Amino acid sequence: MSWVVIALVIVAIFAIVLIKLSQKKGAKPTEFPYKKLDVLFSPAERSFLGALNQAVGSNAQVFGKVRVADVIAPKKGMSRSDWQKAFNKISGKHFDYLLCNKNDLSVLCAIELNDSSHNSKKRKGRDKFLEGACQSANVPLIQVSAKATYNIHEIQQSIAGYLPGSQSQNTKKEPIISSAEQQPQEVYKICPKCSSAMVKKTAKKGKNIGNEFWACSAFPKCRHIEAIKE
Repeated sequence: MSWVVIALVIVAIFAIVLIKLSQKKGAKPTEFPYKKLDVLFSPAERSFLGALNQAVGSNAQVFGKVRVADVIAPKKGMSRSDWQKAFNKISGKHFDYLLCNKNDLSVLCAIELNDSSHNSKKRKGRDKFLEGACQSANVPLIQVSAKATYNIHEIQQSIAGYLPGSQSQNTKKEPIISSAEQQPQEVYKICPKCSSAMVKKTAKKGKNIGNEFWACSAFPKCRHIEAIKE
């Protein structure tokens, strides 16, 4: 009798093992293998976004990370294959920032923030294509070099011709002004640790007394400070 029980136990174990193996073999991969990213913008992109919002004020709406294919499209009259090829070239690209009219959200201009990664041969080819595509679609494209700090007045000058009500509004691309203007130089800087705005302060004690420095506006939650370089 004991041999019968042992045999039944062995059969049961064998059956369980077979079931487990069949389930494992037929198991489907995770249907939605995704995760949420921490932030939408890099620190450099977030820094310029803060300056751009200040420069634009209430004159326009700023959008970020906008798909190029949501702004321009291949022209009509092309063959299906040529249309698809043209669409594929823009479907995987995006504009860093887009300025739109607040009333109807019509596109005013696109803005690209160029850091050191734009110096590579592949990125230069991408930038050249995007510039040509925008020119063909009559979408003004402004190129801005990434910086540690931004002059609000310079940004305002670069976008002034594209804002609603501007007499000089047209499709001509205007470069960022590089020379100093005879107007107050308002500077904007983002804290690299917490992305809050940084403000200028003057040391009231210590060896640097009287000297200006950058301090995070989120103090005391964030205590990041930087010396102001001449």
